[in-house]
Amino acid sequence: MESVRKNPFETITSLAQTQIMSLGSELEYQAEALRDHPAIIFEDRIVTFGELNSQANRYANYFGSLGLKKGDVVALLMENRPEFLIAASGLSKLGVIVSLINNGVRKEVLAHALNICDAKMLIVGHELLEPFLEIRDKVRLLDPGYVFVECEGQNIDVPEGIKDLAPLLAAASDQNPATTSTVTSDDIIVYIYTSGTTGFPKACAVTQKRWLILGNLFKLFGQMTPETVHYMVLPLYHNSGFDIGYSATIISGATMVLRRKFSARNFWKDVRKYNVSFFIYVGELCRYIYNQPPQPDDADNPLKMVVGNGMRGDLMEPFRKRFGIEQLKEIYGATEGVGSFMNLEEIPGMCGNLNMLGRRQGEIVKCDLETGELIRDENGYAIKCEVGETGLLICEINELNVFAGYVNNPQATEEKILRNVFKEGDRYFNSGDLVCLAENDYFSFVDRLGDTFRWKSENVSTTQVSNVVNRFGQMEDVNVYGVKIPGMEGRCGMAAIKLLEGEVIDWAKLGAFVCENLPSYARPYFIRVRDTIDATNSFKQVKTQLQREGFDPNVIKDPLYFLHPEKNVYVELTPELYEKIVSHEIKF
Repeated sequence: MESVRKNPFETITSLAQTQIMSLGSELEYQAEALRDHPAIIFEDRIVTFGELNSQANRYANYFGSLGLKKGDVVALLMENRPEFLIAASGLSKLGVIVSLINNGVRKEVLAHALNICDAKMLIVGHELLEPFLEIRDKVRLLDPGYVFVECEGQNIDVPEGIKDLAPLLAAASDQNPATTSTVTSDDIIVYIYTSGTTGFPKACAVTQKRWLILGNLFKLFGQMTPETVHYMVLPLYHNSGFDIGYSATIISGATMVLRRKFSARNFWKDVRKYNVSFFIYVGELCRYIYNQPPQPDDADNPLKMVVGNGMRGDLMEPFRKRFGIEQLKEIYGATEGVGSFMNLEEIPGMCGNLNMLGRRQGEIVKCDLETGELIRDENGYAIKCEVGETGLLICEINELNVFAGYVNNPQATEEKILRNVFKEGDRYFNSGDLVCLAENDYFSFVDRLGDTFRWKSENVSTTQVSNVVNRFGQMEDVNVYGVKIPGMEGRCGMAAIKLLEGEVIDWAKLGAFVCENLPSYARPYFIRVRDTIDATNSFKQVKTQLQREGFDPNVIKDPLYFLHPEKNVYVELTPELYEKIVSHEIKF
């Protein structure tokens, strides 16, 4: 246990070599050091570190008695609540891999997620029994194939063939299992699924090493201590939820205030009620919070630090100022988890630096902005971008930054690895993200490859267009993408918007605003007004289906508008106007 007493920098450095260190060992240490200190606050419950550990032990000892061992997989389908973390922690003490299933997917996507991870057993929360039962006959678990339900202390009629966990855990020992000491930093801790914004999600393997590094980084740069109270509203099956939020809790001994789902309306109420000082965000959440009507006491709150990824550069300073935030640190990361990038100097618009703790994490290289193919020099090696240039972010794969790959998908794993990039034998992870290099190795996010589209021989960044349109106000969400117009090259800009409650757009003013702030090739000529936000449960915008549906008012029931090139105002897109556009009678 001596290793857990190292400072975070020493711990991270030591993880370049295999360590007897894991979620289980860290939890057992904190259960001794902070036995009666709150680990999780959830609704009207407080779970101390001692209770978290002893309840996790019941999972470890019971599931160990069923013959589960290191490397086996158990799928976990549950909403945000303490039992999610208790189950994952207990199984991790056995070295069992916990497959964290997205609780927002349904039907064939849910069956796919359960089937690709080779789970021997499934733990399902009572609140998700119904969607599971819908696809039960399509789920293929490996032998013995047990399904358990966690009933959250409620008296529930458990379906035939499914086991109620409560009596089984109650009969199990709450003592630390011997297996914890067999789990190493190189073992896989969880599978986390990609958002599935384009087709079926893939399961990404995350190592204990990655989990430990992230927890120590947040303890170090987030200045997290047992006095820190942090607010967790992101899904626990999400990288930011489990790999960052939970690891930071365990490593630092902080208290996690856990909520089932995010609510912009209740955000500040909870922050004040629980004296929250630290918040881990994704950018869309900050926009939803900021879009709430201003209140005179906005800056009168205990929140001191917010850390996360995806906040728009032009929102950072207004957000900080309005809510009295002392520190706002943007980070960059991917579910697959190669490299760590943070904007430690809090430079507005930047999402990270190519260096971290004296180690180079990756490079920004020139590529074809449409295909993503690397542009190589006469010797066949990649060309690094200069300051001010946009290129592909690639992350070095090494003994500290491992790429564990996609589960049961060697082709997808291989496609993410770039070889012989700067020298023979090197390996880099292809992030798929376009970023712009700034001074002193900082960089800003530009767009996801594939989200950038080409129109009028120009490359258009959906993120940058979305940011501009957002500045007009009145909108809760702006989702920009490119659509095909018959007989024309490339894709033309379109935006699906969701208005804030009670707002009505002045379409002439919006047209003038767009024309003033965006070059002609980047303007969203089509707007679709949505009554829901098109995003995954982990707040990633979904574009594929919208792109496929296009802008035909004969097909789409949502209100549609067209930026008329002669008037520079948005007008209703009627079937007659649609025919003029596709027949090229109207040119733009």
